[in-house]
Amino acid sequence: MRENRLHVSAGAILCGAALYYLSTPEEAAALLLPVVCHELGHIVALAILGLEIRGFRVELKGFCIEYGGFTGAAGHSFAAAAGPLAGISYALTAAALSSRLDMCWLALSSGISLLLSLFNLLPALPLDGGRIFSALACAFLGERAGAVLTEAVGLAVGALLLSAGILLMLHGQGIALTLAAIWLLFYQEAGQGIVKMREMI
Repeated sequence: MRENRLHVSAGAILCGAALYYLSTPEEAAALLLPVVCHELGHIVALAILGLEIRGFRVELKGFCIEYGGFTGAAGHSFAAAAGPLAGISYALTAAALSSRLDMCWLALSSGISLLLSLFNLLPALPLDGGRIFSALACAFLGERAGAVLTEAVGLAVGALLLSAGILLMLHGQGIALTLAAIWLLFYQEAGQGIVKMREMI
């Protein structure tokens, strides 16, 4: 087994500490369960495709899975889409269980999972939707043109979210969308083609 298969950044450790001290156990579970289901969706898809999982990275930009092996645009798209689809499935299941068991934290977890899954499907890197868009764009247009188009679409999505977030702030609706847009613009990645020595989802 290779060493250093799990890398946790200092920023991720700080975020984990903040979550531990600022939330109740139910709130922490409501957030962590959707994340676990999302990543399990990716892992199951990679196993189905016969791809090798080489390591995991926990960073401020999220939980990343490093994998290797050969697959085409459809395979990369399937692996990327599996996470949000698992998250949506969890959201529906948690919503049904919360009403039946009268567990408020499950209802909260369902909403978080649905929101994160839909956000993750936006066509902007490093989100799963951006990886799907990148794989298909590079397959149809070629590596260079696909990468340029992916970056342009990602920047456009980030700019639109930022504009919407600022508009909501001006109407007293909070800063969550603005922060999400800033995060998305900060972590834009150029040149995410199909064939690479190492892939990340």
